[in-house]
Amino acid sequence: MTATLNNPVKFGGLLVISMAFCMACGQIDTFSEFHSFPQLEWKQSEAVRFEAPVTDLSKYYDVFIEIRNNNQYPFANLWLFIDMKMPDGTVRSDTIPVQLADVYGKWFGTGIGTYSLSYLYKEHFQYPDTGIYVYIIRQGMRKEILNGISEVGLRIETQHSSKTQ
Repeated sequence: MTATLNNPVKFGGLLVISMAFCMACGQIDTFSEFHSFPQLEWKQSEAVRFEAPVTDLSKYYDVFIEIRNNNQYPFANLWLFIDMKMPDGTVRSDTIPVQLADVYGKWFGTGIGTYSLSYLYKEHFQYPDTGIYVYIIRQGMRKEILNGISEVGLRIETQHSSKTQ
């Protein structure tokens, strides 16, 4: 029996399966992890650590820093210090500004009350070796304790385009 518009249950099922298949053609999360700040405070001395395994060097990756904040966060931006320790022990360090709100104070990202923002940290990035990559993220603001930050996360997505060389 075929799914037709006359049989909405079967048609709906096929539609869901088709949509899931099409979404799989884009990017796929290979790593996603969050660190929560239960008191909604991120101290300068508190480094957030993520260990991301990389097993496939034939793919390119997009690396995102995930920030969740609420209205108690007093700034429009957030400076981050990011260290990426590679399997061979080499460390690459970055200092990045993440813009969380516009000049009028409207938060970027999604949500009501708590806002989630995905910051594209590395685009179309190619890992040089397999193994565990350790990301250490610290807040780089001039305030010892940042109020209003509920979570910081790391998300890595694979892309379907392979190395071309």
